[in-house]
Order: sequence, then structure tokens, then C-alpha cells
Amino acid sequence: MKYRITLCLLASLFISSNLLAHGGGHAPITEKKALAIATQIVQGFANIDPQLGFGKVPASWASISNEAATIFQSGDGYYIVKLVNPSDERTLYILMSAEGEVFDANISGKFEVVN
Repeated sequence: MKYRITLCLLASLFISSNLLAHGGGHAPITEKKALAIATQIVQGFANIDPQLGFGKVPASWASISNEAATIFQSGDGYYIVKLVNPSDERTLYILMSAEGEVFDANISGKFEVVN
């Protein structure tokens, strides 16, 4: 639970400048911004176990680039970003809102809240 709170705080930190730039409501982010946010989140997972079910990720995730990220799936109000690290056998998926709020991460790409 502590790590989920940390993950949410980390996501808030990365998008806070965008949120403060305008009033009333949250504007949708671009796919490019979604990739950047997901990359920053995954970089923060390096050498820790974020308590999301996939365990500790190697230090090589700290240097992953935006080019390693692609939009795996998108729909009404969400993005699922796929991140592939050539130095690790795992692929990580980040679920976020269309406004850039990160909700979850896993290695399957399947999220219960997405039909």
C-alpha cells in the first residue's frame, strides 16, 4: 500500500505543472506525454519492489528511454503504455487516465478496470 501511495505521489509530481497551468477541469494529455509519464514512473521502479505483484525491477530500468514506450491500448479516458527493456526479460504496462493520472502497473497488460 505504501508503494501505491508513493506511485500516485510520483505521478502527481510529474504532471503537477500541467495541472497548475489551467483552471477548471483537466485537459487530456497527448500520446507523447503519456509515453513520457509512463517512462518516468518505470524509471522510479529501478531497484525497488513497488509492491504491484511483479517484484523488484533491475537497475537497468532507471535508464530506459521514451523510445522503449509505446501505446499498447487506448480507449475512452485511458491509456495503457507498454515499456520494453532490452536488458530485462519483462515488459511493464502502465495504466493511466487520459489526463495523465497513473492508476496501476503490471507485467500482463490486462487491467480489471479496463473492459
